[in-house]
Amino acid sequence: MTDRDRAAFDVAWSRFEAWLSAHSPIDYAALRPPAAADAITSLQERLGFPLHPQLRALLELHDGVMDNPEKDNYHAGAFLPLGHRFSTTSHIASQHEWLVAEAKTIADFSGSDVYEHAHQWVPFAHPNDGGIIFMDHHPGPTYGHVYEMGIGSGCDAVAWAPSLAVLIEALGTSLETGVPFRNSWPTPCELPSGHFCLTWDHGPQQEKRGCTQNWPPARRPATLRAATPRSLSEVLSELGARVVGIMPVSGTAVSETRTDEN
Repeated sequence: MTDRDRAAFDVAWSRFEAWLSAHSPIDYAALRPPAAADAITSLQERLGFPLHPQLRALLELHDGVMDNPEKDNYHAGAFLPLGHRFSTTSHIASQHEWLVAEAKTIADFSGSDVYEHAHQWVPFAHPNDGGIIFMDHHPGPTYGHVYEMGIGSGCDAVAWAPSLAVLIEALGTSLETGVPFRNSWPTPCELPSGHFCLTWDHGPQQEKRGCTQNWPPARRPATLRAATPRSLSEVLSELGARVVGIMPVSGTAVSETRTDEN
């Protein structure tokens, strides 16, 4: 069971990652290095249960995505539908703690039994405007199923796929053929730097724009450098230079880019 789950994910992920590398290198470069083994162990201890094999496989490949691959821009790296980006192990743990705290309130929602065990949801991706993509870890028929919950879906838990592998496979098919995923079309977004990143435009009017056969030629991005921890004084200094209300500061260091190769 475990080996089969991992193999299915590896095949789907290799296809998806290859597309990012070829067509959206700014998104590909935003993928963080693998999560350390002790970070995954710590996450499972905080969750109180082991990760699903496919979610663990994802973290063993990439510990989420950089928050700001390109300065002053939040599109790059948010290459999942509805503007979601993969979360780090620390972000997963903190969001799960919130779910545990709110589990009783969430259980009062109607429409699906999945709301009754929010403490067993593992949120592994998030957008810029609030919400989560989570995998259900409750033993039973929905174990391993992937849902999206947030502003874009009306704050309801919407079933996206019966597994992470199936989700990534569906996204890969959409990228290669231009067909929509849940009425969202893969669409290039031009950044101020001239790079193109992957976004997903919603609605049937996006059919022609979403055709990946017309995807702009890839412009190789600057090599992204993983963010390094900074002192409190450095963070406060950066805060002083920011315009209040325009760029919210995350709890992690902001990634930097090197000089463009082109």
